[in-house]
Amino acid sequence: MIRNDSRGPLAPHDNAHSNGQDGPTEPIRDPLTAVAESISDDPSVSELIAFRRSTPDLQAVAIDAKRCGDEARRLLIGSHHPDPRNRAWVALAIAGLSCGAIVAIWPCDTVHDAHAKMALAEASVLHGDDAERGEAATLDAAGATRIRLQRAAYAVDPLIVPPGPAAPSQEDRGLAQWPIRHFDLVDLSPPSAGDVLLSPREIARWGLFLKAEPPFGDRLARVEQMFAIADRLRVLARQAEDGARELRWACEGALILAYMAAAQIAIWPALKHSPEAQAKERLVTVVNARASRGDPAHMQAAVRHLYTEAAWPAHGWRPTATVVNEPDWIPIV
Repeated sequence: MIRNDSRGPLAPHDNAHSNGQDGPTEPIRDPLTAVAESISDDPSVSELIAFRRSTPDLQAVAIDAKRCGDEARRLLIGSHHPDPRNRAWVALAIAGLSCGAIVAIWPCDTVHDAHAKMALAEASVLHGDDAERGEAATLDAAGATRIRLQRAAYAVDPLIVPPGPAAPSQEDRGLAQWPIRHFDLVDLSPPSAGDVLLSPREIARWGLFLKAEPPFGDRLARVEQMFAIADRLRVLARQAEDGARELRWACEGALILAYMAAAQIAIWPALKHSPEAQAKERLVTVVNARASRGDPAHMQAAVRHLYTEAAWPAHGWRPTATVVNEPDWIPIV
């Protein structure tokens, strides 16, 4: 995606000839669709278990989330609708939030996963979340809620996180590269400010990403279907004498699929008074109904957090014509 980045393009399927000339390219895909597309809307228990066990590399996804978000901000400076740079920064912001959704929604199974969540939470920290001891609080209620939802979305059980890297001794050298954290997004990606790093061709290609808008009606139906499956599997797991563990894994798989589909609706922009806007309103009702369920709190917080953060690219996509509002969420934090 970005020049001067050792990780190379964000979309590996971007084909190029060995002589340096651009070859045919495939469209950049929605990260959430790419993760969940292998599972149908009527999955078997074995398919749900396999999906739950197929944990993506959350650290790699966290890096992509930061890279997309940083490049979106670079492009945003001086961008004017509807030029290609404007479409590209909106697309990159959507892709960045989508990668963040994967990191936030997926359960934390290993220390590797914990480091990814903690690093992305720190990289995307909200303004006002850095008050030091002795400073007076200056946040309003809405700002405080946003901060707590962001924290809850990337929450990690402290028992799963080991101590940080060892501090240098008095004789150690190489201090300019001494690790501060086990997984540091600042060290693994270019500086977040500065000149635009995308080429004109890459900017144009990212603008085409907006054509990958998911079908909101289908996504909403998937959300409700997966929630229904998860609820039944949860009850069956409690009653089962054999195979309860497998049913719980399948239940978690269905919940991940539900919340990932919900995240797509929350992230992608919708025009006012459109069917997509109605789907967003319905999503709020559906997700609010989960507040009294046994769903993991980080999944519920993730959708609420992403819905709010998606106002940024939504407003840039069609100023004054897109839905940019704060839903009436049932508080969970």
